Amino acid sequence: MSAFLLFTTLALAAREQCVEAFPKRLPSSARAYFDTFDGIFAAVAERRGLDPALLKAHAWCETRLDPCAVSPAGASGLMGFMPQTFAEVSTAAGATDPFDPADSVEAAGVYLAALINYWKGDLSAVVASYNAGPAAVAAARRRGLVIPAIEETQGYVRCVLSAHRALSRGDRSSSWKRLIAALTN
Repeated sequence: MSAFLLFTTLALAAREQCVEAFPKRLPSSARAYFDTFDGIFAAVAERRGLDPALLKAHAWCETRLDPCAVSPAGASGLMGFMPQTFAEVSTAAGATDPFDPADSVEAAGVYLAALINYWKGDLSAVVASYNAGPAAVAAARRRGLVIPAIEETQGYVRCVLSAHRALSRGDRSSSWKRLIAALTN
């Protein structure tokens, strides 16, 4: 069996277990799981020197807090990892399963901490790198852009930064917080 086929088989089995553990799926995932992973976000944030609101904002924008998500591009789990990126950070994170919320958030914590260090705290570059990769952001910066001219990445940066601000402030007046309030009531 090829390595790719073995990985795909293991990933499908892991996703099936995830769906059994977290049966409510989108659109109800955001409502059902809005506070479910806060303890994981807080613990990982403390270990990695991060803001838990930043981790939750990424999870919100990546998957709407769906731990069993699989994007059309192949990103998976609560934090929306591409298989290659998860493989690169999972060892440092002690993570093995992108569909395990604790593993997914731990890997994201390692990755975000590394990106924050690399970009010297520039959150726009950090968030864009999480979505498009650090090489794409570096190339955009060489062309004088702050964020790559990729529509998905630009939208992702707006989403994460807006969600992060709203979560950090606890501001229910923003349109983002109104959306969350509507989903969680």
